[in-house]
Amino acid sequence: MPTDSVSEVTPVPQRISCDIAIVGYGPVGMVLSGLLAQRGFDVVVVERHHTLYPLARAGHYDGETMRTFQELGVAGAVELAAQPMLQWDLVTAEKEVLATIHIGEGGAGWKESYLSYQPEIERILDPRARDLGVRVLRGLKAERIEQTADRATVTCRQVDDASAAPTVVDAAYVIGADGANSFVRSALGIERARLGYEPMDSLVIDFKLDDPDREIADMPEVLQVLDIDRPQLAGRWEGRNYMRFEFGLLDGEDPDDFAREDNCWKLLAMWGLTPEDGHIERGVVYRFEATLAPRWRDGRVLLAGDAAHTMPPTMGQGLCSGIRDAINLVWKLTAVMHGEAEQKLLDTVESERGAHVRGLIERCVALGELWNTRDPQAAHRRDEMLRMGTVPPAPIFPRLGEGIVVPESADSPVTDGRPAPQARVALDGRVDRLDEFGHGWKIVSRHAVPQDLFTDEQLRALEELGVEFAHVSRGPGPDYYIDLDGEYDLWFRKHGVRAFVQRPDKYVFGAVAELDELPRLVDQLIDSMADAGWNFRSVDTGSRARVGAGSAAAGAHPPYPGPVDVRNVSEETQQFFTSFFTAKTRRRIEETHAHFHPEQIYYADATLGWEFSDNETLHGMWKQYMPFWGDQAKSYPVQLLGDTSAGAAIVMTNTPELFGGELRAIAIIDFLDDKVVRWIDYWDGRGFGADATVQLRVAADVFPDTLGVDTVTPRQDPALGSAVAQLMAGIRDGDSSALDEVLAYDATFEDFTLRTQLRGRAAIQRYLRRASGRLPYQGATVSHIVGNEQGGGFEWTAEGRTVPRGAAALALNSEGQITSLSLVWDGSLMDDDVILPLSALAVEPRR
Repeated sequence: MPTDSVSEVTPVPQRISCDIAIVGYGPVGMVLSGLLAQRGFDVVVVERHHTLYPLARAGHYDGETMRTFQELGVAGAVELAAQPMLQWDLVTAEKEVLATIHIGEGGAGWKESYLSYQPEIERILDPRARDLGVRVLRGLKAERIEQTADRATVTCRQVDDASAAPTVVDAAYVIGADGANSFVRSALGIERARLGYEPMDSLVIDFKLDDPDREIADMPEVLQVLDIDRPQLAGRWEGRNYMRFEFGLLDGEDPDDFAREDNCWKLLAMWGLTPEDGHIERGVVYRFEATLAPRWRDGRVLLAGDAAHTMPPTMGQGLCSGIRDAINLVWKLTAVMHGEAEQKLLDTVESERGAHVRGLIERCVALGELWNTRDPQAAHRRDEMLRMGTVPPAPIFPRLGEGIVVPESADSPVTDGRPAPQARVALDGRVDRLDEFGHGWKIVSRHAVPQDLFTDEQLRALEELGVEFAHVSRGPGPDYYIDLDGEYDLWFRKHGVRAFVQRPDKYVFGAVAELDELPRLVDQLIDSMADAGWNFRSVDTGSRARVGAGSAAAGAHPPYPGPVDVRNVSEETQQFFTSFFTAKTRRRIEETHAHFHPEQIYYADATLGWEFSDNETLHGMWKQYMPFWGDQAKSYPVQLLGDTSAGAAIVMTNTPELFGGELRAIAIIDFLDDKVVRWIDYWDGRGFGADATVQLRVAADVFPDTLGVDTVTPRQDPALGSAVAQLMAGIRDGDSSALDEVLAYDATFEDFTLRTQLRGRAAIQRYLRRASGRLPYQGATVSHIVGNEQGGGFEWTAEGRTVPRGAAALALNSEGQITSLSLVWDGSLMDDDVILPLSALAVEPRR
């Protein structure tokens, strides 16, 4: 294999002492060692390979990674070697473009994405680390890790000479950055957990064109080929000289046979490439997995990068995650080494990064399962939704887990626990990115922050942390930064904040909407740092009054609009659905799925005909869609009726960020052992878009007939059953006297499909008389009822009619009369000339 890396045989003494020892010298080890040496530490790296690894593995960096390269002082060189990724096309096997994702600025002062050839990047990182003083010991294999209360040692041996005397590297801390098969992790006895992703084999081909300027007509940038017969990825640029291809292996295909050079050329021929165009740098089958170590620290030994986590390559975030580990660990380890904090500060690396990585792995897995599905029905749903733009194109990144970050609550800005922005600024005639004016803690604000805003104690704490005040404004003035491109101003306005506290790793600790909220945010910072082990010298953290923000009470409010009408349900039922919709809105797959019965499940969308009749397929549906919902996406109840014994009906709303259109729905829900066993959503296809609904709806011959009614036992209250029967009979027969008895005098009526709202028994009766004979539910058969004596819901069917099904939710008073009635059915099944006059009948005629 081609390489220009020179083999190193490093003579080493039998014992070496240093501040920090790192095992592994891939990109994560290089960045870690360089950043630590940059801070003045004596760093020794043990690496078993004699040379830089000559072949590419990771091929993608993001703007956040480039920001770390910027701090290391190599971003300019990396930018020359890497290729900015401008767009990403999702195409069918026939190369029909289903969706195009245009990629621009990432908010970190760089482009959002870069494609690179890893050996070229390592040839930039390696000399930089050495220039900073890192001692790299190549050809040594770690064999034993030992530690005391004060030090840790790595015992190594030359890989080419088993009889050679061992070398012992003694350090204050040891970091394992030695990849997925980490010796350090194994030595600590830490077993990785698999995170619900079936390992997938893919052939990866790196191809070097003889003419790097050549244009490939069918491949302008990166294509994700959504082919159920063989999922593929084709990348025109891998750095500035290479191309990358990935081909999923099918069941039964032999990896060695599939990776043969003649088969690689056969696959490349599909893209018009032959040996006359260039050469195959490598073709190898990789097994992609999703794993996470449960512990990242054992005393003075820590893990980073693939040693702690692995993920599928679908978002190109494996190496980026390792670089995030590095920058998170470096500032905390620096503080501990300098005596500014206790060792327990290092535990926040795992609590913050572990949660972040887990969330990112879930998104990578979801994307992988979405792109690589072999299920024709699932692929059809995916393709149609992509054609209509109703699936958000890229998952939003998770926030940091618990640690030195404002705890998540219902009112948390989306900015908290996520990367801070960076843009070009000017100060005293100098123009540069903001980080170049100084690293460390910052309070970045849209307006000047008066010092008398803070108490003396707060100012002393900020001084100890070395916090810089960075006032960034579009208007020029003395002693503050000019926002040259207006990017900070746009960011502040977009997120509705005026200032934020930026951590040394460039993450937002917390943000505030008004400057006068900064003192409270600083108090939260002091408490958070003290809890994590920071040793404040000038602040008596033991006697301070805690601010209490982020407490359980603060986080108890559901993260969706209110109020919810809970007048007709018990507190237990309210808690169940609050828990469910909180988990769903926060995109927590496992917490959401935990509300369903572990053995008996039936979920269906009664408008589209999508059904999930077992635990695995329903869980797969959450994994397929939930990670793509943005932070503004919300699914929440408007009215709750029934209970977890007799069944429940929910009037609910899904905001457009979930599926592309606002859905006002009624869900009919059955329970067993206080868990959901049947959940059916009914909504109006016109609200989503009639054409889109038609495209997504399953064919009539495979539309589920009973929607799982036969899988549950009816448990509705007799009073509710009687009210439903009397209501439907009165509507069917136009019987005002029957409706007089069942409708309360001040009853409300709402038809979500016709957008009609009526108040009062008489108005409802007049409307039903005017619409008699035209309503789809008039004369329909009630197929299923759920609820108790206070209310619930029912499903109706009208076989052979234009609209064959629908649902209603109703509340009852103590006399068994209906006080509120809501109905929904699929209006996309009716033509405009039918549905519009029907809707107009809600308007009272002149009398």
